[in-house]
Amino acid sequence: MIYLTLFWTFFKIGLFTIGGGYAMIPLIRTEVIDSHGWMTLDQFSEFVGIAESTPGPFAINISTFCGMNTAGLLGSLCATTGVVLPSLIIILLIAKMAGRVLNHWSFQSALKGARPTVVGLIGAAAITLFQHTLISPDGGIQTTTILLTTTLFILAQTFNLSAILLILCGAVLGLLVQLCQTFC
Repeated sequence: MIYLTLFWTFFKIGLFTIGGGYAMIPLIRTEVIDSHGWMTLDQFSEFVGIAESTPGPFAINISTFCGMNTAGLLGSLCATTGVVLPSLIIILLIAKMAGRVLNHWSFQSALKGARPTVVGLIGAAAITLFQHTLISPDGGIQTTTILLTTTLFILAQTFNLSAILLILCGAVLGLLVQLCQTFC
């Protein structure tokens, strides 16, 4: 039963998410933490970080990690299949009717309406991750994390660094901070 639930949960997420992986974060969070209790917010935040820093599409990575955490290898296959299948079906339908659909006023209007929704979903995900990452469970500010975040943001904006280089910089800085806290 858990396998069908994983498939259906991630199928709905894949079906109703427009805008890619980051727009999925609030939906996935609601489903896996609030609705099903499959993981904690700490685990979810770690999975978001891992899914972002591993190769491949974010949606596939996060669904695979959530499925594996919940029900092992078969769970990861069910969750991943569920999140991918709606996109596959939709893109095949669009490809079949591309000439008639893509330039139709109703399709273009629907896309224009969906864009602000995507921005809102990504913003909601950013606020959730911000709160969980930079504010400790007791409500205090995590100064070191804020300094690392600010440093990486400045590096990204000043030098236009790639995401890969920023992730590597963040990993090195995180290791250095931990070493300093342990040995200093």
